[in-house]
Amino acid sequence: MKISRRSVLHVSGLAAAALALTGCSASGSAALGGRLPGLLKGLLGKGEAAASSAPSEASSEMAASSLPEVEQPEPGPSALPDYDADLLTGIERSTNSRPVAVMVNNIANSQRQNARPQRGIGSADLLIEAKVEGGITRLCAVFSDADSIPEVGPIRSGRDQFLQLLMPWNILYYHDGESIFCTQFVNVYGYSGLNIGGKSYFNTPTHPIVSHRNNRGRDVAYEHTEFTSGNEICKAASDAKISLYAPSEGTIFHFADYRTDEVNKLPGEPSAKKLTILHSESYRTSFSYSAFSHTYAMQMYNSSKKTTENTVDELTGAQLTFENVVVCFADMDAYAGDSHDVQEVRYIQGGKAYLFTRGGVQVGRWEKTYPTNPLKLYTKSGEEMTLNRGKTYFALVDEDERSNFSYQ
Repeated sequence: MKISRRSVLHVSGLAAAALALTGCSASGSAALGGRLPGLLKGLLGKGEAAASSAPSEASSEMAASSLPEVEQPEPGPSALPDYDADLLTGIERSTNSRPVAVMVNNIANSQRQNARPQRGIGSADLLIEAKVEGGITRLCAVFSDADSIPEVGPIRSGRDQFLQLLMPWNILYYHDGESIFCTQFVNVYGYSGLNIGGKSYFNTPTHPIVSHRNNRGRDVAYEHTEFTSGNEICKAASDAKISLYAPSEGTIFHFADYRTDEVNKLPGEPSAKKLTILHSESYRTSFSYSAFSHTYAMQMYNSSKKTTENTVDELTGAQLTFENVVVCFADMDAYAGDSHDVQEVRYIQGGKAYLFTRGGVQVGRWEKTYPTNPLKLYTKSGEEMTLNRGKTYFALVDEDERSNFSYQ
């Protein structure tokens, strides 16, 4: 078949028109899902027919100016937007503020030695509990945004087992005083935190106290009366020239994807509606699952009253609830030497991990290979455990207490 120059120009014009109508560039034809070559073939046939039947130059030009109606390609699956989730909850990010962690007292040994009920912990997005010394536990309340922190406390001193969980994510660690081992980690890794007041080991910086005292009308020891708030934390950070703007990449745990409304119902895993964690004989934490709210309500044993009580936020009176409960067992022991029983967590060894979410339980393993590496949760098959979006309670428990851990 003889192809004239006019036919070539005619088909080229049709191809350009087709691209214009589909909104694609020539180099981007893959966006049409491979439909463009077929489309051009159809246009080529129409062009050849027009060229072969053209009786004159005028009618040929008229045919070239009359474009056929182009069939629009069927829409393909819409691409998901970039994943940009909140570090602590897995929901879509709403702030680029630096998360803040506040050390909170949890003692409940007598009327004088009593910090409960604490204030502000119900607003935390992540609540960490671990044994420190003397069998007592301490809480670390972690908030996504300093501006959202209400009055919180009573504040207590820092410990390295909490700091090592926060370091990989550049979370601001706020506390009054710290153990010598915590200070060593701050020094070695040059970590920026807010140690307000307290002792200064190895010439590490301590910042002016930006907090307030409140005995809440109780006859409690002075060390259980210190509180802070978002405004005070922002001022302390400003005074110390520490930025509260630090956008992070990734999330502290692997969460179900907010972009697809994914929910992890733990298919094939056993049911677990109640669980009890023993950190020590006097410090026991338990949870009860509500199928209505899909959350776990928190209770703690009060050794001074010899009873288990709902864990409430004194500011709101509401019981603490969480979408996820994570329990990790670790080899723990007192640091060598005259450490006053300050506990060392041997993170590098890893250990058994339990995820409770949506009324089920998944058993796996946790790993943390270096202080500045994040703690990861893995299923038995080696995939990352998937938490549901929302608040998480995270317990770091002595391996010696695993035989006392129970759920049903």
